Amino acid sequence: MTEIFHDPSLDDLLRTLSCPPPGVTADKVQRVAASEFGLTGKAEPLGGERDRNFLLRTGDGEVLLKVANASESDALLDCQCRALAHIARQNQALPVQTLIPTLDGRDWATLPATEGQDHRVRAFSFLPGILLGDAGNDSRLMCNLGATLAELGRALRGFHHPASDHPLGWDLKRFDLLSGLLPGVADNRARDVAGNAIERFVRNVKPEIGGLRAQVIHNDVSFHNTVISLESPWEISGIFDFGDLIHAPLIQDLAVTAAEVPACHGDLLSGCAVIVAAYDQVTPLEDLELRLLPSLMAARLAQGILIDSWSRDQLNWEDDREHLENWYVDTADMLEQIDKIGPGELEGILRSACGRSPRLFPGHDAPRDTDALMHRRMACLGNGRYVSYSRPVHTVRGSGAWLYDAEGRAYLDAYNNVPHVGHCHPRVVDAVARQTATLNTNTRYVYDSIVSYAERIVDTLPDGLDVCYFVSSGSEANDLAWQLARVWTENDGGLILENAYHGVTDAVFHLSPSGRKSQQQSTHIATLPAPDDFRGEWKRDVEERGSLYAAGCDQAIDALQRNGHRPAAFFMDMILSTNGIIVPPPGYLEGVFRRVRDAGGVCVADEVQSGFGRLGKFMWGFQVGEVVPDIVTFGKPIANGYPMGLVVTTRAIADHFEEYTDFFSTTGGNPVACAAAAAVLDVLEDEKLMANAESVGARILNGIEELAQRFEQVGDVRGSGLFIGVELVEDRATLEPATEKTRAIVDALRDLGVLVGIDGPHDSVVKIRPPMVFSDAHADRLLLCLEQALEML
Repeated sequence: MTEIFHDPSLDDLLRTLSCPPPGVTADKVQRVAASEFGLTGKAEPLGGERDRNFLLRTGDGEVLLKVANASESDALLDCQCRALAHIARQNQALPVQTLIPTLDGRDWATLPATEGQDHRVRAFSFLPGILLGDAGNDSRLMCNLGATLAELGRALRGFHHPASDHPLGWDLKRFDLLSGLLPGVADNRARDVAGNAIERFVRNVKPEIGGLRAQVIHNDVSFHNTVISLESPWEISGIFDFGDLIHAPLIQDLAVTAAEVPACHGDLLSGCAVIVAAYDQVTPLEDLELRLLPSLMAARLAQGILIDSWSRDQLNWEDDREHLENWYVDTADMLEQIDKIGPGELEGILRSACGRSPRLFPGHDAPRDTDALMHRRMACLGNGRYVSYSRPVHTVRGSGAWLYDAEGRAYLDAYNNVPHVGHCHPRVVDAVARQTATLNTNTRYVYDSIVSYAERIVDTLPDGLDVCYFVSSGSEANDLAWQLARVWTENDGGLILENAYHGVTDAVFHLSPSGRKSQQQSTHIATLPAPDDFRGEWKRDVEERGSLYAAGCDQAIDALQRNGHRPAAFFMDMILSTNGIIVPPPGYLEGVFRRVRDAGGVCVADEVQSGFGRLGKFMWGFQVGEVVPDIVTFGKPIANGYPMGLVVTTRAIADHFEEYTDFFSTTGGNPVACAAAAAVLDVLEDEKLMANAESVGARILNGIEELAQRFEQVGDVRGSGLFIGVELVEDRATLEPATEKTRAIVDALRDLGVLVGIDGPHDSVVKIRPPMVFSDAHADRLLLCLEQALEML
């Protein structure tokens, strides 16, 4: 823990990178392989940053031949060879290269050079597989990567060699010496974020580096020198290239992997958490290591920017730097993520992933007493007792797909649809701040933003839906839709799905049986059975089930008529959330819409939850059923949580309504709300979030279907895009709802740092409905934690 590292100069660090790779041909390597190692075959050149590597195909298999860079001493080569032997003695199961000695027992052979220094050639066993950089971002793979890295570190523990602490540009403990390269970074953004990483390293890491446990480490287990199994693509089948082997803080090894591999997949924050948590399971991380890890990860990413920039400017030979291609753009993006949330918040994410108690950071308040806050809440709020989870989450901040509690713990938010494009999306925040500082008024005045937004939203809808009414919430939107329907049809009956929910106003309260404790139904409301093809009368093996369920509308219309009412409107959320995340089967919407209209009513599509691209394939939920409603309502996600609601209907319905009343909403469609809503549309388009919902949602669905093969409690998985339900059962034959187990799963996920909800008439459906910025890495984190939660049952 008190290791003293003596710093070389910048020139010393770059010397090994400045020396060109050996200029040897495949023919020469073939000859030395035959004469010195007794290996005959055809040599094919492979990549290499400082060395020259060749794949030799022999009659008995494949061998890797490595021709060492002239800048590397014999002592350093000996260090690498001795390290491999040490690993083999400590853990033969580790998938590392095996050194093949020469015919007379030496570690390397010498290839005479025609001029200059002779070349040293070593032979290693070849490790077949798929390069990690070409593999998918699978949580199982990331877990195995973290665990294998920790096992490799354990195997190297106790290894010593006089050449192990040598000058190396890729040595993180000396990262600050690379600051001299910063002026040479041409890209302004890359230079800025790399400079920030240097400042954090000097401020946070340098003073503490002597207190870190240190040993010889691999120092480069990353996407370009790790392979995965061809048969089991989540298993690590090989770690090679020990050329960056060095004596350094142990946490440096993890910082390299946890930064570079997720950066390769474009999502640092959640990807690194899986790797770090798996590493911690094998080698528990010390508190100081966890504290410095975010700054070290940022340093590693910036290290790539600095060395890549320097090499392109200074080196005049063609070397293999494919792993640094596009490094400026990709790495600058990752460093901006760290800059945005701060190393302290990243530490909170990593500590949460490892199941550690949060640490307080300078400038944070002391942990707040959640129990005391709940007591105050219940004393002054009418609905204060209604919170998610048996242990409430005391949130204080949000960012992207993450929420943070009062103690600094990070939670992956897989439930909130209110921040549609992510918590505190900077473009939405900026739009709200700028508009608040400029103008906020009501629609009795004329301003551009409300008209521009109305034009944009109408362009996304079918022809005929072209008149907008702005309100302040989804409940108000459905209330207004109910008024429009009653005035247009001159009827007063409502049709809804059983267990439906459409809001909290007096009118739509009667349209929301799931929001009431009393089961007494108003006589002017009739319910249709939910088209539940998992629990209902007609299952998925019945091709015409959509039409059969739609026929239930006839009984509902008859019930209204027996009570002296005719249907004014049929309300339906396009994914049946409170009925258990049910996607209407083919033919259902068409059949119900036709019956409602034949009876004199209109059809209202409640898009509060299913709209704005959440279902992946379509912008709006009603497009799933290939129908066109008469009225569409929108709510909370429309402006990323800023209070806003919207009703869009036909010109005919609107004109008739305006003969009846002069409708006005003071805050509906105010300039700030319109600015937020416009920013949401911009983000959806620019960040391609609808396509993201489709691909990430499919990843989640497929992952849970795989879990269902192992866990009998998973009765059904359904949904579309980023709107998914997982129904739990006690028995797959009887379909008995597993209500208590569902609560246990949701609470367990909360404790694992993942937030989901509960829905369905039996409270037996795990509801997954995250912000639209949910990524593949977020999905893998969710799946990993869901697997762990299921194992706890």
